[in-house]
Amino acid sequence: MHIQLDTLAYSNRLRHLPPSQKLYFALVVLLLALITHYPVQIFIFVWMSVWSVVYAGIPRQVYSSMIAGVLVFLVTSMPALAIEYTRFISPDIRADSLWQMSVWVGQIYLSRQGLIQAIEVLVRSLASTSALFFIVLTIPAIDLAMTFKRIGCPPILIELSLLVYRFIFLLANTAQQIVTAQVSRGGYRTHRLRLNSLNLLVRQLIRRTASRYQQSILGVTARGFQQEFRFWQPQSYQYSQRYALESIVGCLVLIIGEVLYRL
Repeated sequence: MHIQLDTLAYSNRLRHLPPSQKLYFALVVLLLALITHYPVQIFIFVWMSVWSVVYAGIPRQVYSSMIAGVLVFLVTSMPALAIEYTRFISPDIRADSLWQMSVWVGQIYLSRQGLIQAIEVLVRSLASTSALFFIVLTIPAIDLAMTFKRIGCPPILIELSLLVYRFIFLLANTAQQIVTAQVSRGGYRTHRLRLNSLNLLVRQLIRRTASRYQQSILGVTARGFQQEFRFWQPQSYQYSQRYALESIVGCLVLIIGEVLYRL
């Protein structure tokens, strides 16, 4: 997924746009997704999906799988907001309850207000995630780092972000290689072998990741690292008035829709 995300970020149809134009647009939409209500947030999710899939040319299968992964996480979190436990059923709780069941000395019930809150959290999270996915899928990590550096972000934060970005996927790739080797040797055939393989996976993962980290440090030091990463940006960008106008009009429509909803 790391290689695929990088490939999409470098080869999407919006690659020619300046990173700052895409970043500022996505951040404004993200802010609107956080402060608006669910009808506007639904529109944000659909609109940002159009930007990612139609305008940027991200494959539907890739985008759908990313959204599905987030959706699974959100749906599994909803019961914590919608289901409550009480020992005494008061009139207010009875009015708020959509379903209830006796458990031990109390009642588990599905709260109407909790369900509404869970749905609102779900919609807000999807709207916010669509804006973040637009950044991830259309702006390469190096361009994003250079944009943050240009606007005055502390260099230490930029470098830490790039290192974390690098080693998260390094860890994932190392784990995938170890699991593939274990599966090819039948390491997950039985429950006992599965536990043993999991134990070996954790130990080997720590050792190999530490070794790869030391190799990276030696490589950076051998290239004359002087306490600051420097980036080269050969790509020339073209500011698009058409996309800028659409983004401005779209954000204004979102703001007007939110104002009308509150009225």
